[in-house]
Amino acid sequence: MTGPEQWRTLWKRYEEPKTRNAVTEACSGLASFTESGCQDPADTIALAIVGAEASERLRGALESDWALYTPQQAAVVASALFAQLNATTDAFESLRRLLQHAEDRRETAFTAEADAHLRNAAAAVAFTCGFGPGVVNSLNAGPDLSRLPADAHETLTVVAALLGPAAKVTENHGPGEYIEDDRGLGCGCEIRFEHRGQGWNFHWGNCCWNLVREEDGEVLEDSGNTGWNELGSTDSTAHPQHLLALIRAKLDETS
Repeated sequence: MTGPEQWRTLWKRYEEPKTRNAVTEACSGLASFTESGCQDPADTIALAIVGAEASERLRGALESDWALYTPQQAAVVASALFAQLNATTDAFESLRRLLQHAEDRRETAFTAEADAHLRNAAAAVAFTCGFGPGVVNSLNAGPDLSRLPADAHETLTVVAALLGPAAKVTENHGPGEYIEDDRGLGCGCEIRFEHRGQGWNFHWGNCCWNLVREEDGEVLEDSGNTGWNELGSTDSTAHPQHLLALIRAKLDETS
């Protein structure tokens, strides 16, 4: 969809990297909680708190310089935020209806002031939603000049170049013979380099990027290593500059 209404549904059509399952993982608990519907005030309040917690954590995530790589990813986030605002408008109106219902039962009184504030809040949020099409569509149309790697092996070679001439890629297959491993085990290739006189190993395995100080890595019978540092990124095609920043941070932390 490329029309003016795509801002409403862009977040629903997002396809995450094939090595990730983050959306399902993040939403599965919520889907399970609401499977049979909200039965009472405790359920309703819990949902409101979950929404607030998610918003707070998103705010924290967006503080990272590497939270998003492209304008299109920013468009997805903006689309989801405007969806929240749109739902918030309806939620304020529902609060007005519930307040009136309680007053009709004579279980509260003097609700006119609260109702007016809720009405004004709903109107203010609805006004903000009017900026949704311009924000989302302009972000989605922005040029993506990031040139992200196509697979884990390409990511590895770009990171090696960024680390400098002393970083060497140990090849486990011939040129053009890389095959993506659906289990996230990688292709067996790795980067070896030295930092302050210590040997280090950087590779993709177990669905994440790993940095191993070789003197800490005990080679096991299955050729795995103990004592490695998972760098946090679980995207096999993560931005190489992002991975470089993670490597440097871990080197400063452990050296």
